[in-house]
Amino acid sequence: MKSKKIPLEQFSFLTKNLEDNNEEFLELISSHVGHLIFEFNLLEERLTSFIWFLISDRSDSKGVLLTHNMTYSAKVDLFNRYSSYMQKIVDKELSTHKRMIEDLKESGRLRNMVVHAEWNTVDLEGFAFTKFRFKENDIIQEFSQLDENSLIKIRNLIIETHNLFDEYQEEYSGLYR
Repeated sequence: MKSKKIPLEQFSFLTKNLEDNNEEFLELISSHVGHLIFEFNLLEERLTSFIWFLISDRSDSKGVLLTHNMTYSAKVDLFNRYSSYMQKIVDKELSTHKRMIEDLKESGRLRNMVVHAEWNTVDLEGFAFTKFRFKENDIIQEFSQLDENSLIKIRNLIIETHNLFDEYQEEYSGLYR
């Protein structure tokens, strides 16, 4: 995904696209944003239910009590700590663990970028303001290209991460054999 980094001028709006008629572009990508959010919600549900399973395979209630009101990143952290600890206890490593954690984190980061982008400032190439970066006494505005192709790639990563749970769960169940 391409990005542009522009030093902050006196006012942040001076570097944002406020001129182009971007309604047609927004109409083109809106369904992709919706599908991406839908797929991310499925991924988070899968992560949550897998944590419940890790905590107890007899009932979801303990897991629900622990994960209620937890953020996505907190769930990823809990999942990573719990699974890593269990791998240490049985002295076996899951080959998919590192990739799973990396993909879960990246899916969350990209989903947040899409959801929190300033879509009203998107230009006709798909560059939207996504965040401020602070670097050596400077403030940088970051614009990320969230065009149709980028959104499809993000959605595909989220779907692939969701699908990786099948392999991960099978490998995890082998820890105790």
